[in-house]
Amino acid sequence: MIHPHRWLLVLVLIVLFSSGFARAQQTAPKPDKEEIAAAREKAFKLLESVADQLNTLQSRENRARIGSNLVGSLWKHDEERARSLLRLVQEEIRLELQKTERPPTENARYGVFVRLRHDTVERVAKHDAEAALEFLKLTGPLDEEQTPYDLRDSERALELRLAKQAAADNPDVALKLGRQALERGLTRDLIALVWRMNRKHRPQAQILYKEIVEKLRGADFVNDWNIKYFAQQLVQGFQPPEADAATYRELVGVFVTNALNNNCGNKLSDEDPWAGFCYWIVSSVRDIEKFDSRAVRLRHWKQDSDGESYSMALPYEAVDELVKEDAIEDLEALALKHPNMQPIIYQRLIQQAREDGDFQKARKYIERYVPDADRQRELLRELDEEKKWLTVNEERMAQIQTRLAETPDPRQQVWFLAMTANMFGLRDRNAALKLLNQATGIVDTMTPGKKQTESRLMLAVLYCYEKSDRGFAIMESVVPKLNELVDTAAKLDGYDTNYLRDGEWNMSANGSVGELLTNLSNTAPIFAWFDFDRAVSLSSQFERPEIRMMAHLKLAQGILAGPPKRVVQD
Repeated sequence: MIHPHRWLLVLVLIVLFSSGFARAQQTAPKPDKEEIAAAREKAFKLLESVADQLNTLQSRENRARIGSNLVGSLWKHDEERARSLLRLVQEEIRLELQKTERPPTENARYGVFVRLRHDTVERVAKHDAEAALEFLKLTGPLDEEQTPYDLRDSERALELRLAKQAAADNPDVALKLGRQALERGLTRDLIALVWRMNRKHRPQAQILYKEIVEKLRGADFVNDWNIKYFAQQLVQGFQPPEADAATYRELVGVFVTNALNNNCGNKLSDEDPWAGFCYWIVSSVRDIEKFDSRAVRLRHWKQDSDGESYSMALPYEAVDELVKEDAIEDLEALALKHPNMQPIIYQRLIQQAREDGDFQKARKYIERYVPDADRQRELLRELDEEKKWLTVNEERMAQIQTRLAETPDPRQQVWFLAMTANMFGLRDRNAALKLLNQATGIVDTMTPGKKQTESRLMLAVLYCYEKSDRGFAIMESVVPKLNELVDTAAKLDGYDTNYLRDGEWNMSANGSVGELLTNLSNTAPIFAWFDFDRAVSLSSQFERPEIRMMAHLKLAQGILAGPPKRVVQD
């Protein structure tokens, strides 16, 4: 059983997002088109109301944070207003990051605005890559030396994430950002970027690929392990016909030149310090002599593996992208091209089917892509166990009660009942409610305090998932308590942690109360899709306007994101 520490953060992951530990995922019955349209209209009106209040906030951080969220959510609905809000956010972030003097005590604040800048860039990039690039340019620090060292690498990572987002629709922006990242150094994300660009925009991808190869000419293959790993991934993971044949020959030539310049043209004993490097060069490139005739001088280093022993070539991001698209033909082509990676490719495909709760598809993939009979039987047995685990019957309910009796900690009992109810919800609502009611009875016996409040909030979320009014009933009793906690925390600002910034509640999840509110906001889609009007009314009871605005924002965003998926785990 998972320990219930930081329960709500884990619950958010379980309820809202598919992840590696997920065992089955299903979607609740979808509202019809008219219901969705009506809910979206209400959501946009709520967002417009929040936008109207933005200038009433005192905190630059809150204006930038809420404004950035509004930009991303309103863009398709009202692009003109979204761009206007973007200019406001841009100015707030620029003023903070381009201060000429900053005391060390403000480093944490600086880091918050760096993250806000990154979040804004990624939101805008989904709609207009050039606008995102312009925002990135105008809000950057005047002097990179002003940026704390631990945040400098995040700038390059941001450029590459933006480039990946732009790769599908705006290859020129992606190329420009890829070049900027290349100037800062060679990272494996550049390979993933080239691969993504090449799927739809080969000319720009090949330009960046050629420039990467040019940069490798002067790189230190001998002493820099990052360079070696990068070069190996590039030569193995991006080959003709995807890669330009002439440029690929140049890349292989870089390997051969490094080998010959470092004594690999001679026969050396295995004890020689250069032997390991020479073996690595030759084993990194399959059919090396086919691409560079000079490699005949390296033939004595050739091993039976012929390029497979070191191969970790295929970008995992490429596999994930194709798996999510269910692009079977492309995945099979990759597996054929990288036979040593076949188990990883097909394992990821099977895993995704299991996470989606599509047992039939998972069974088909196991039978088709797992050649080892013993391994195939084991995976099919696990699949049958998963289906059995999700079956609700008297025997299963009795097992639950037995396990509950073996769990002495009331909070762990509540956790176990809640997770089991979540798992049963779509198959048997009555069974789920029965378990939630049992958990509620245990919570009522707990000592009043943080653990009891956290447990009630968790149950409120799950009751809403089961379309039970008890979820809102719980929240109606808890919101006044949350207001008291916020008021007390504000009075203790600076003692436990800094809950306030510029006189307002900061949204950085500081302290236990801040973390509680932030994690609770992530469950907003569940409340919103159960009863939007009631959720808005309830969140309007938050006394601090900045918290109330953020709650309204999250409810509206939950509707625009679509009905949340239920993810269950054993």
